[in-house]
Amino acid sequence: MASLAERFEAQVDRTGEHHRWLGARNPERGTGRLKVDGRQVTAHRFAWELTNGPVPAGARVLACAEEPACVRLEHLELVGAPAPEPQKPRARKGSGSLRRIGPGSWKLTVTGVHADGTTHRLYRTVYVDSEAEARGELAQFVAEVRESAGTTRADCRHVTFDAAVRRFLFDHVRDERGREPKTVDGYWRTHVRWFSPTLGSRLVRDLTRPMFDERFGAMRQAGLSRSRMNQARSIYSPFFRWAIHQGMTTRNPMVGYQLPTSTHVSREIVPPEVEEVALLLATAFEVVPDIAEVLVLGATTGMRRGELVGIRASSLRLDKRQLRVTTAVSGKRVKPTKTRTERDVALDEETAAMLARILNHRRDVAAFVGVSFADDPYLFSHAPDSSTPMPPDYVTKRVAVLKGQLGIENKQPATIDAEDEALKLYRGAAPPPRPKGKTGPKPKGGMTFAEIGEALGRSERWASLAVEAAQRREAASAAGVRSFDGSVLALRKFTSSELLDAGFSVAAVAQRQGHGPQVLVKHYGKRRESADRKAAEHLGRVVHGGYVVPITRAAR
Repeated sequence: MASLAERFEAQVDRTGEHHRWLGARNPERGTGRLKVDGRQVTAHRFAWELTNGPVPAGARVLACAEEPACVRLEHLELVGAPAPEPQKPRARKGSGSLRRIGPGSWKLTVTGVHADGTTHRLYRTVYVDSEAEARGELAQFVAEVRESAGTTRADCRHVTFDAAVRRFLFDHVRDERGREPKTVDGYWRTHVRWFSPTLGSRLVRDLTRPMFDERFGAMRQAGLSRSRMNQARSIYSPFFRWAIHQGMTTRNPMVGYQLPTSTHVSREIVPPEVEEVALLLATAFEVVPDIAEVLVLGATTGMRRGELVGIRASSLRLDKRQLRVTTAVSGKRVKPTKTRTERDVALDEETAAMLARILNHRRDVAAFVGVSFADDPYLFSHAPDSSTPMPPDYVTKRVAVLKGQLGIENKQPATIDAEDEALKLYRGAAPPPRPKGKTGPKPKGGMTFAEIGEALGRSERWASLAVEAAQRREAASAAGVRSFDGSVLALRKFTSSELLDAGFSVAAVAQRQGHGPQVLVKHYGKRRESADRKAAEHLGRVVHGGYVVPITRAAR
């Protein structure tokens, strides 16, 4: 028959940091229990007695603070009426201090010295199992503070939030880290719009989490999407890490920060259908012929706007019907692609022939003007020698003209309502009859543009443009043209959706588009009405034709 010690050991799991009792437990305290000589004994007390003998009178064994069911001797403590322990010697000045604030968590405190001689306290929370490990973390923390104390400038402690963010974005993020100026400008506008008015004049060291709660709450109340709020968080999380390193503050209020739930209801924008892309491209050759071929190339390759206008003669491999994408244009800069990788894009026969015609046309333009053709010309250029690319913003502006012609501008509902109201005022009531003997154009019977602008609190110019926009929408609706996304980005999404709907693999489409499969599925593989209709018809044929209908009829 097994001994009591053997039976005890059979109920202990010693595989982890805590040696857990697997037998019966106290339902309230979580400590283990077992019966010894007819009486109930706690498992951790019995474990202590197996090694050390009976517990002295007036003493008791305390269970592990982190795991009550643990019976590991090192995690148990004997208490009772011990003799007073000698007072621990006071820690050496500058060595820091530590305090246990929870199971496995310790708060470290170190006093640092600024360059001007003033002191400041620094805090850090670490998560380790034992006091010895915590003291090791404290020693490392003290060493970090001593190394940085000599480089911390006193003036950094009095920098305002606005000044610090400007230094961080433009000196560090843009100039030192090499982020795109356009991206940095967007970050700065977000800061100026939502955070600068209330926090900009405060010192960085005085900023707290409740202050950011209030600002993000204002963004939420304004109806901003989660992505917009996340953009702001992506500014300030690295900012505070940088500010701590610069000596401007000792705390990061953005650590573990949770954004509020957005009240923004996003409107899903689906890629255009084949018929809609055909209409867009056909109209482009009539209305904006200078960018029509850019849009055709975008629809057949799915390239980004900056990549389209950045194509040069050296990018073409027409004998292989292939195009190598190596650069993109941003403003007046030519830079690497967004993912900083090169890729080859296969071309169909008609697209390859179109690019060959464009290159020959650019060569003829240079000869006609009498200038030397660039050594590596851009295919889409306003320069006679094709030495500079067509600006991406020019493409966007011309696409806006195209969308306006089709009556598919992507405008806010309030803007559309205001333009429709302007058209209503422009038409007005039936015009009065022309006076006898009066010549001139036929009376229109409505308000003038100046009167419309005054009535709606806008300018005369706005009224003129609003009436034209409303008339275009009206004509498009009468012609049966429904609203769709006609942007360059929409063409990129069209390419992805069309290839995925046709059965091409996600990996193949992602490679062609120049990003990862996850990005493709999340942002570009959107459901279109035609694909949804095909899915419904397929499921209908399977269900009604094979199983459900016959069974239902039999039941009747």
